[in-house]
Amino acid sequence: IFDRFIWRSALLLIPLALLLFYISGLMAGRLTRPILQLVEGVKEIAAGNFDRKLHISTGDEIEKLAESVNSMSEDLKLYTENLAQVAAEKERSRTELEVAAQIQQDMLPSTFPPFPERQEFSIYALMQPARDVGGDFYDFYIVQDNYLVVPIADVSGKGIPAALFMAKCQSVLKSYIVGEKCPENLGAILERANKDICQNNEAAMFVTVLVGVLDLRNGHFTYAHCGHCPPLLQHEGRYEFLPLPKSYVLGLWERPYVQKSMDLTPGDMIFLYTDGVSEAMDEAGNLSAE
Repeated sequence: IFDRFIWRSALLLIPLALLLFYISGLMAGRLTRPILQLVEGVKEIAAGNFDRKLHISTGDEIEKLAESVNSMSEDLKLYTENLAQVAAEKERSRTELEVAAQIQQDMLPSTFPPFPERQEFSIYALMQPARDVGGDFYDFYIVQDNYLVVPIADVSGKGIPAALFMAKCQSVLKSYIVGEKCPENLGAILERANKDICQNNEAAMFVTVLVGVLDLRNGHFTYAHCGHCPPLLQHEGRYEFLPLPKSYVLGLWERPYVQKSMDLTPGDMIFLYTDGVSEAMDEAGNLSAE
């Protein structure tokens, strides 16, 4: 009787165990299948496929998690598109700045010696902007075959606005100097140039200027400034700053300008510069020049 009971129980328990295994497999699949789909979808999204959408309908927290992942992929797609657009705009701006910097450099004399046929003097100039483009500029040219004109200037601010204002100031100064019958009449030239620059200057930008005119026949040097740094004179091995009267920058007020003059002798040298030299700082933020 006991043996028959055992066999009958085994015959009943085996189908029941198989049924339990089958049911447990179904339940496990129902639980793990959405999780596996979620894992695969997250892997694709992490690989950059932000169009991948998870379609999980379990009615529980896994479905809510899938909806959050879909929302996250939309945000990531929008973010990457905006980032790509910003990168493209930045690259375009960078290219435009490089072109602007090259145009600005082309506006300045860069061939030395510039007048190899003239043995009365030698001249050299250099500009290294703190950014791609800046507001400093220099120029030199000979007018009426006897006068060497050397203007140097520093526009307020930096970047594209300063570069544009620089181009305007450079052209205005040169037009008035070249058109003057007596280039040594710098006071009147600067007054007229300032009046022109002040017009339509709604941005209230200004420029410091120093202009020197050297008479190549006798070494007579005339100079005038508009709030610029004093030039440095080397004479017989000694250095001294040339005296400059009080003056005003160009572009803000219509004011008179005073010129001064002196006679240079063979071997004298004049150094013109902007405050980029006198206010240069080291890595610690200290002025590197006294």
